[in-house]
Amino acid sequence: MLYKKSMIKIILIVLPIFIVLLVGSFLRRGGLIDEQFIKTSNRLIFNVCLPVLLFYKISQADIGSVLDWRTISIIVVSILLMFILSFISGKALGFDKKVLGTFAMNNFRANYAYMGLPVSFYAYGDQGLMYASVLMAIIVPYVNFMSVIALSISSPGGEKRSFVPFIKNTLLNPLAIACVAGLVVAALNIGIPDFINRTLDIISGVTLPLALFCVGASISFAALKGDIAPTGASLVMKLIGLPLIAFIILKIWGIDLDVGTKTMVIMLAAPSATVNYVLAATMDGSPSAASSTIVATTTFSIFTFVFWLNLLGL
Repeated sequence: MLYKKSMIKIILIVLPIFIVLLVGSFLRRGGLIDEQFIKTSNRLIFNVCLPVLLFYKISQADIGSVLDWRTISIIVVSILLMFILSFISGKALGFDKKVLGTFAMNNFRANYAYMGLPVSFYAYGDQGLMYASVLMAIIVPYVNFMSVIALSISSPGGEKRSFVPFIKNTLLNPLAIACVAGLVVAALNIGIPDFINRTLDIISGVTLPLALFCVGASISFAALKGDIAPTGASLVMKLIGLPLIAFIILKIWGIDLDVGTKTMVIMLAAPSATVNYVLAATMDGSPSAASSTIVATTTFSIFTFVFWLNLLGL
């Protein structure tokens, strides 16, 4: 009976997030949201709302207690192991070179901002959102770098291309700057006036709902045509495999499941990032494999998020 109540509670936490995604999809089909709105909103989220949210939450964190070196180590090792496993399994399944790098990237580069943050917040409250924001400061630059490696390994012309501009863009984008600024403010314990905190709180409040609308409006099930093998493999490896690696390491290491470690697993369980399509298209990867995996993992993550939240506990 208690298990049933717990499961219902978890479903009711996750379900509203996916209802908002569905509403976004319906609004797009009904013409109330168009491609221009999605592009403008994504620019607003990426350049203003999300950086403000990350700075605000990170600046309020107790960095000494949040940045546990064991948690960071688990993140680094888990993603590295998935990177290696992806190339091994992709070659074993006979994926061609262009698909292989995209497949690997889809399996470790997740939609942390648009999916990981909302689930962390609605499951674990402000504390979960704070932990998730701090973890993003560690994860995002790391997966950006690993994505460059994955796509350069599999790209026919990868060895001739300079990736310096790409690396600069990933490290000097608004999200990275906001994360660094938030870490500095938190580490130096710099006080922020209340009226600024309230302003940041208002802007931050726009971020997650708008992001969910945009994700929902961007989903196109036509993208699921073709690339069935890499998409199916990524469903298992991204939504189950990657967080499972982290969960197993937690158990082996004997680390207690607190809000921080639970949030880490939830962030790693997020579906493949929408930006993977752009990277695959511009760096000689497989855009079709990226788009089909993004749609599939986002759709099926409603079930895997329930699974992980049930396993981790609220």
